[in-house]
Amino acid sequence: MGTYIVQGGRRIEGEFQVRGGKNSALPILSACILAEDEVVLENLPLIRDVLQTLDILRELGCKVTLTGRTAVIDSSFLQKTEVGNETVRKMRSSILFLGALLGRAKQVKISYPGGCAIGSRPIDLHLASFQRMGVEIQEENCVLDCKREKIAGAVIQLPFPSVGATENVMLLAAKAEGVTMIRNAAREPEIVALARFLRAMGAEIYGEGTGSILVEGVSRLHGAYYSIPADRIEGGTFLCAAAMTGGELFLRGLEREQMGAVLEVLRTCGCRFLWEESDLLWMKPPKELKSDFTIVTGPFPAFPTDMQPLMMSLLTLAKGNCMISETVFEARFSQGAELCRMGADIRISGENAYICGVKSLHGAEVFAHDLRCGAALLCAALAAEGESIIHGSEYVERGYEKIEDAFSFLGGNIRLREERKPYVQKEIEKNE
Repeated sequence: MGTYIVQGGRRIEGEFQVRGGKNSALPILSACILAEDEVVLENLPLIRDVLQTLDILRELGCKVTLTGRTAVIDSSFLQKTEVGNETVRKMRSSILFLGALLGRAKQVKISYPGGCAIGSRPIDLHLASFQRMGVEIQEENCVLDCKREKIAGAVIQLPFPSVGATENVMLLAAKAEGVTMIRNAAREPEIVALARFLRAMGAEIYGEGTGSILVEGVSRLHGAYYSIPADRIEGGTFLCAAAMTGGELFLRGLEREQMGAVLEVLRTCGCRFLWEESDLLWMKPPKELKSDFTIVTGPFPAFPTDMQPLMMSLLTLAKGNCMISETVFEARFSQGAELCRMGADIRISGENAYICGVKSLHGAEVFAHDLRCGAALLCAALAAEGESIIHGSEYVERGYEKIEDAFSFLGGNIRLREERKPYVQKEIEKNE
């Protein structure tokens, strides 16, 4: 737990290597349980969620070695198939262990997951899909007791393209008997990354990145080497910070096809882009950001909900009026009231937020209520006049690796005042 102290008014500019993606790393780490040999994962981000996921693997009996950003995971020592209540409640992505564990064991117990307070994220789609594949599920005291004799391939029709449900079904289907077809599947780049990793372990998967994914189950998955792709949300965060502060930025490591919706909105704001190499993106912001358009969040390839708080922060300084319609999560405007403390003009009504651009923001004491809210407030503080104090670093640390050092490297004046030594820092020091 800690507080960011930010002196605003300095440009975020220069060149930066985007780190591995949180949303790709977490399902891939869960998938390591399916391998009966050693797995090597490179380019892992050293963030709270990843380090806690590695701890879950250790608790289950896996042998885990972390050196820098490379983890070696051997699940042949798997001993437990029950994930404890306190462990699971720390983050929602832990529900992905259910599909992976059922691929290895006939009985699994797991508590309901927790995480950021950005609205309900029911796992009914996960459980209904598992039941169609032969899993018996009983619930008692918020603990799911799941049993199966065999895993049967099935046709899974998702009512909406849920990323988590798609990932969990893919994990279970990889070891099923027969073929599983996932219809209305999520198309996010993280789905593609998981499919590539499973395929590297010997899985038979086709159609990732489309609305129909076919998985032909195999009896055994082997070890693999895999590098976690760059974090498109981290890249978008730095683009917003640079645009808000007037800095010219070079980002290395991003994949062009993943950034389409975000770059399109930034272009509408007046930013210029050029892919100088296959993975080197240049951005130059305008002298004055422009608004007067509408953003609607949605499943990929629509504008990502994870970028919505960051874009709201940017639009507070854009000339004109903008409406953001949040269609994914019902409680993801928590940054709005905090930005208003800094001089923003924002009105929220249901799933819509109306932003009227102002000429400048001023420093204030604000609170991060979730991961992306905290990142949005950091961007605003870097662009604001004077000093800002942002409480809740523990949320930001869930998805950004030492963001205070990254922004400082790019020219910002930001430091983390630690109230107690962060979990992440302990792990980083242990592995240096």
